[in-house]
Amino acid sequence: MTIQVNGLRVAGPRQEQARRLEGLKPVAGAELDALVRVIKANVIPKITQVHTADADTENSPGIREADVDHLVKAVLGGYEKSAENLLKQHLDAGVGDEKICLELLAPAAARLGSGWLSDDVSFYQVTTGAAQLQSLLRSLDRLRVSIAASAGCGRKVILCGAPGEQHLFGLAMLEFFFRREGWDAISTVGMSPDETLSIVKHSPCDLVAFSCSCSGLLDGLASAIQLTRSESIKHDTKIMVGGQLFSDNPDLVSAVGCDAGAHDAAEAVRIAQSLVDIQPVADA
Repeated sequence: MTIQVNGLRVAGPRQEQARRLEGLKPVAGAELDALVRVIKANVIPKITQVHTADADTENSPGIREADVDHLVKAVLGGYEKSAENLLKQHLDAGVGDEKICLELLAPAAARLGSGWLSDDVSFYQVTTGAAQLQSLLRSLDRLRVSIAASAGCGRKVILCGAPGEQHLFGLAMLEFFFRREGWDAISTVGMSPDETLSIVKHSPCDLVAFSCSCSGLLDGLASAIQLTRSESIKHDTKIMVGGQLFSDNPDLVSAVGCDAGAHDAAEAVRIAQSLVDIQPVADA
């Protein structure tokens, strides 16, 4: 079954799930596609490395598939200290934050999702595992001595899932990197649509970023975007969206009423910066 949105045909939920089952495979390495696989169709806005540029050169320390295996076993087993020690080990070796997110945390999340779809991992394990991965994202700030976000860029972004969206790890990763780039990032995860709209109405922001993981949520997303434009206290607020669904169907970006879309997290912050016309935070 296919679904039409403003005349555009996109895969229906069953086709989409079949595609994900085929595409959700363990990944490791330096490909940005890892993030697409972890957040299978979330708004995965752009991530810019700001203070570990030297660590992300071709000669920088790498992350092996065995490291992803280690992390998956740690989060499934509830070994929080082991997972955090793995992060610290890579940070001490000079691996940059972006590489850790895209090549370690993202593929680990992809494996949790793949295991759930294949019934090898329980819903409870996926839920607790995803929560621990989000905790590890927060740990990156604590484990780092210097945090570029302290400089700030004077910009604010509100991060939202489409109404009914359940895949939210990508938004947590997005929030982390926007903050590291100096943005004031407000996550609406856990809020009702009315609560989210209230934030937009009363909190002036430069950008609202939406995530949407499946075609069945597109109508609700389009309505939420329309409301955001009409109710935002700041009338020049930009709106962007991202995720695999929009990578596969680029015309959907304008169809749902957005100013821009992002292929992956590494692209989204850069696009956001160009939308609001600011320069990246300089390396410390």
